Amino acid sequence: MAEECLLKCWFCTSEFAVDETSFCSHIDATLICPYCLKCACDAPGEYKSEFMKNCPKKILEEKLIRESKTSLKLGEMLIRAGKITRNNLLTAIDKQKSFNKRIGQIFIMMDLITPEELSLYLMEQKWIDRLDLDNFEVDHELVEMIGKDFCLEKKIIPIEAYELNQKKILRLVVFSRDDLLMLKNSDRLKDYVLIPYDALPEDINRILLEIKNYDIMLLK
Repeated sequence: MAEECLLKCWFCTSEFAVDETSFCSHIDATLICPYCLKCACDAPGEYKSEFMKNCPKKILEEKLIRESKTSLKLGEMLIRAGKITRNNLLTAIDKQKSFNKRIGQIFIMMDLITPEELSLYLMEQKWIDRLDLDNFEVDHELVEMIGKDFCLEKKIIPIEAYELNQKKILRLVVFSRDDLLMLKNSDRLKDYVLIPYDALPEDINRILLEIKNYDIMLLK
């Protein structure tokens, strides 16, 4: 019987068997901790390197299969956006065999997209989940920290801000995915690693109205 391979979660430090969990759906797929439900995509490089060094062969094979599928998914997304053609995608896949780089980096090498555009499209794949705002309570102190007028103008709802591995993380609801690159490059948010979510437009507008009228509500 093969020896069980255990992995310690980089986030919650719980130990789990690697063959009893699953990979996330991100471009550079990593295992999901069954306790805190976080993948290792934001883990330190040393953690990922150690995993690759000690991971069982069958797990690595599954990772490669999943990554090839997500690479195609990224390519299809860029084709739909008019950034590349299908011939560009086939050429990039062929170049991967020689350069041993991820498909997004190959697109950059081919001058088809910029690093900023790649970050935007990866962000769309990686973190855009839908939040239910029915019982959401606005953190007005966080709104003031980000800037109330900025939140209203850009139609964003800050959810949570914290520090992790000396990086400032901001979870937020965005009205439009198309605004992600603009938000990342804004002076207000450029120092944050953004974890964006979407929500129903009517729920976002309701919360934004609450944010707008908060000062008036305090006076009543």
